[in-house]
This record gives sequence, C-alpha cells and structure tokens, in this order.
Amino acid sequence: MAIGIEKEKEVNTSTLLTNFRDHLNSSDSSKEWQWDAEFAFFVLKQCIISRILMFIIQFIMNVVVTDYPTDAFQGVPIPKAELSQVDHWIQIAFGGLIRWDAVHFLHIAQYGYTYESNLAFFPLYPTLIYSLTLIWSWALPFIHFSTAVILTAVIVNFIAFALCGQLLYALLLILTKSTKRALLACIVFTLNPASVFFSAVYSESVYMLLTFCGMFVLYADPSLSFVRYIIAALFFSFAFATRSNGIFNFGYIIFQLTLETVYSVTLHKFIWERDCGTVLLKLFRFIMLITICWGIFGSQVVSHGSRMHHSFCSRNTTHSRAKEMPDIVYQYALQSKLVLPHDLESLIWCRKGRNILYPIPSFYNYVQEKYWQVEPFGYWQLKKLPCFIMAAPAIFIVSYGSLFEINLLKRMHGYSWHTPECEQYTAVSNSYVGANISGFGVVQRGSVHPNSVFVIAIYLFNHSTIHGPSNSPSNIR
Repeated sequence: MAIGIEKEKEVNTSTLLTNFRDHLNSSDSSKEWQWDAEFAFFVLKQCIISRILMFIIQFIMNVVVTDYPTDAFQGVPIPKAELSQVDHWIQIAFGGLIRWDAVHFLHIAQYGYTYESNLAFFPLYPTLIYSLTLIWSWALPFIHFSTAVILTAVIVNFIAFALCGQLLYALLLILTKSTKRALLACIVFTLNPASVFFSAVYSESVYMLLTFCGMFVLYADPSLSFVRYIIAALFFSFAFATRSNGIFNFGYIIFQLTLETVYSVTLHKFIWERDCGTVLLKLFRFIMLITICWGIFGSQVVSHGSRMHHSFCSRNTTHSRAKEMPDIVYQYALQSKLVLPHDLESLIWCRKGRNILYPIPSFYNYVQEKYWQVEPFGYWQLKKLPCFIMAAPAIFIVSYGSLFEINLLKRMHGYSWHTPECEQYTAVSNSYVGANISGFGVVQRGSVHPNSVFVIAIYLFNHSTIHGPSNSPSNIR
C-alpha cells in the first residue's frame, strides 16, 4: 500500500514537472515573450478605442440622463458672461467627466488649496494640470481658463492611460514571460468598467502611470542593484504625491530588497548560510537603502504637508485672508460655510503635532473623517449593501485567481526538496527565473515561496480596495 502511494506520488510529481517544463518551452522562447512592436501597437489601439468609446458613452449619458440632486461640492460658479460659446460646447462634451472628485481637482488646479475640504486631495495631479494649462492657454484667449483646465486634464488622462497600457504590457512580459498573459491582462485593463476613472478628471491615470514606471525600473534590470531602488523610490514618491494610497507602493521596494538580501540567486544560498562578513555587509546595505529610499519616497508629501500647515495654521486676519484669494472664491466660502485658512477655531488639526517620520500629513485623516466619514470599518454599513453586490463579481474573480495560484504552489511545494524530481524542478525553475526577476522565482529548499506571499498581498490589497473605505471614489486621493 505504501509502495503504491509512493509510486503515485512520483507519477504526480513527474507529471507536474513535465507540465512545468512544457510551459517553459512554450513561453521561454525569444519570439514568445520578448517585446513585439506589433503587439505593443495592438495594445495602444485597444487603449485609444476604449477611451473613444468611453467618451461617446459619457457624452450620451450626460445629455440624456438628468443628474441627481446632491449636496456635494459643486465648485465656484463662473459668471456666464465670462464664458464663450466654445466654453459651453466643451463643458457639454466633457460634462460627464467632471463630477464628484473632479470638481475638487479642477478647483485646486485653478485656485489652489483655498478650503479645508480641499486638503483631502494630494497635490501632484492638480499642480500638473495647472502648469500644463499655463503653457498653452494663452494661445487661445477665447477659451476661459476654467475650461482650459478641463481640456488639459482630459488630454493628460488620455495620454497617461495609453502609456499605462504600454508599460503594463512591458512589465508583464518581464514578470510572466508570456505574451499571451500580457495581452490578456492589457485587454482586461482597457475594457474593465472601472476604467471610467482613468478618463474622468481623477488622479487614477497619472497615479497608475507613475506606479508602473516605478515597478518597471525595479524589475527590468536587476543588475542595477543600487540605482534601480533609488529611481523606483523617486517614481513611487511622485505616485504618493498623487494619491494617498501610494504609500503602499513602498512595499514593492521592501519586498524586493528583502528577497535580494535574504537569498542569493546566483549562489543558491540563504543569508544565514553565508560568512559573517557577508551577512553584516548585506544587512548594512539593506538598512542604508531602506533609509535612503524612505527619505526620497516621503519627501514630497512631507513638503506638501508642511506648506499646507503653514498656509492654513498661521494666524491672520479676515481682511488679509480675503486678499489671498479671488473675491468670488472667498464669497463662495462664506455662502457655503466652508472653512477657510487661518480660521484656527475651526481648524482643529492645527493643534496636533507632526511626526516627521510618518509622511501622511496630520490634517489628512481628520479631513477625511470630517467631510467623507472615512474611518476604520466606516464603510461597512447596511445602506452600502448595493455597493457590495456590485463589487461581488470582482471579488469573486480576485478570490478565485488567488486561490488557484495558491493551490498550484501547494502542489509544487508539497514534496520534499531533496527528491530527484524536485531537484530537477528546482533546476528548471532556476532557468525560468534566472537573472530576470529574482523576487518572483522559486526559493530553493525553502518553505515559503515568494509568489505565495505576493499573491496573498495582492489578494488582501484588492479586497480592501473593493470592499474597504477606499471603494468610494471620494475616499482615496
């Protein structure tokens, strides 16, 4: 009986190794997974066509469907006498893309951070829109600046989305060694319904572009052992300055640097199998790189927090406060009872201390909770049940894919590493991963596969993104 079980185990192991080797042979050829201009152009066409369809759909729905009344921030009204007919046409054409958070981004791009509620939005995206609008708006004086800002934002998001498609294709070629998987992922990326947020005047497109840039630098060329972490931290810092959830991007640096420190792919040894001098050197390098990257990563958000703290929390008079912003902005604040800078009685967060080691500004959590009721588990309410139902298909797909990958890893690692079959599997997997991306390979003779950690992390992140407080478009900025 035991002999039969052992033979069956050997057969299953051999079958698994054969399938794995066949997968490598079918996907590891240079023609299969190397960059292909034709496929890249196909991805570009998919991105462009999907955006055109999105623009058409939003235009039709914006004209046909009447907007529901809402108490959300509507923006400072522009006198109709200042708007030309071209302004009206443009605002009608893109009216469906300038709702909700888009109103805040456009207000900040045009007037800056004038109200306390604006502080929930991070600065890079509106600053980029404002700067680019200044470059070209002077050439078209018949277009109002508020309309020019809308045009700039739509064009920037369109270009950023197309670039995201190219970077996603290149990144997945590196990670999966499969053109098929890369193309399928790009198609899903362009056609999924949530991609509407990449066309609306939201910060998603720019954030995703900067995140992909950081990941590409981190994984494209492992031979650049020091420089790639610094450049990746710089890109991730820009992404963090775009949206608050960019703080999680630092996990990519920690994860990859930890794997590189703990295990040597070239020598096939763990750090505790090395000599004492090498261990100390690796630990020193790890601490030094983490410290440098963290400083680069948080610098922009810390700087933004300091500027806003000085702008809002310094003592000033009502008269001088009115001079700091256009009269129409000041009057709108009085009519809508919005909290202005220097109103220290209302700006409670000004009394809190700042932690320079923690980059999230002191005002951020307070503003989120005050204006959007964002707090731990605050989204889990019975009235949000329709949102959970709408998110059910997405969470099912994420759960199924994650569990499938984990079960596959269990099958691959359910046998002793010292059997001949698994030694052969180890050799084959080394050739698969090799020098391209050590962090996503098989850690020989180990009990934990890095992919399993990565899959679980992705699962938890997607779960929190779909069902946590961040599910609302207004909750993560």
